[in-house]
Amino acid sequence: MRFDFDGNDEDGRPGPLEPTPEPSALDHRQRVEFLRLVHDGLGRTMACAQLGIGMLDLKRTMARSPSFRKAVKHVEQVRADNLFTGLYVAALKGDTKAAMFLLSRQDREAAGRGDAAD
Repeated sequence: MRFDFDGNDEDGRPGPLEPTPEPSALDHRQRVEFLRLVHDGLGRTMACAQLGIGMLDLKRTMARSPSFRKAVKHVEQVRADNLFTGLYVAALKGDTKAAMFLLSRQDREAAGRGDAAD
């Protein structure tokens, strides 16, 4: 136990009956920057590291803000669609690696739905 003789004997920690302060959520600027980084190709973990925020803060913010959660999912879907389009165009131009990747992905999706047995 620490004692401070200037009249302030608090050590900065909450007492046993005091609520523990919740970690901060992302502010508006951090949310916008996070979405930009994800749009530019970073994953969630790398975007958090770039901004100096924790994954727990991101998860809390997404849990508390349906609009932010929806925006993150939308940006990730747009990025995936752009990747698919790029691969598709490359396959049409004769890139066999892109074609093989798209076909293998299609096979995995069909197997996941149970269509592979047909």
